[in-house]
Amino acid sequence: MTKNNGGTVFEHHLINSRKMKKAILFVFVLFAALSLTAQDLQKLATKGAVRLFADKDDLTSVLQIIPDATIVEAISADTLFTLIRWGDIEGYVKSDRLTAALPVVTTSQPVAQPVQEAAPVRPEPDVQARQVPTDRFQALVDKYGITLAKPIYQHKVWKGIGSDMARDSWGKPIQINRMYVDRSVEEEWIYSQKYLYFRDGVLVDWGPVK
Repeated sequence: MTKNNGGTVFEHHLINSRKMKKAILFVFVLFAALSLTAQDLQKLATKGAVRLFADKDDLTSVLQIIPDATIVEAISADTLFTLIRWGDIEGYVKSDRLTAALPVVTTSQPVAQPVQEAAPVRPEPDVQARQVPTDRFQALVDKYGITLAKPIYQHKVWKGIGSDMARDSWGKPIQINRMYVDRSVEEEWIYSQKYLYFRDGVLVDWGPVK
């Protein structure tokens, strides 16, 4: 009887030991997977010249054209778009145009790179790449001055600005509803989640799309 009790205690101890080992192994594997995911999302490289969008739901809100093989920092990602940081600029790029960044190898002498003829980058139907300035902020400074360029560059709007300034801040709307009230022309610019309301070309109201 004592022998059987001893065998039972030993078996329980062995089962508990196996369960604990499995639990420790699971935690280790989970931690390794999370660490790998964080590393993969930290540094990525562009595949070809890619467009950096201010709003992933508005493909006309192009901020910059990022050159091929540029290293960027990923903030968050989904199946279609990835939120990245490039220098001091944040925006969205298509997820399939990014790949894992290769480690940088330093050598004492410069390594000659083979010359490859890159395929021409064709603009998307709703984006005119030639109209995108190489430096959006500088273009806004030249157009409006440094004081107004800063909030416009940050995609801000306020009452009293004109429709041109609002377009430079938020980009091209998805839809424009125009109404004629007495002698005034009122326009409602519809974006993916918000709207702007103009009276005679001046912004008077905005808010979320209902």
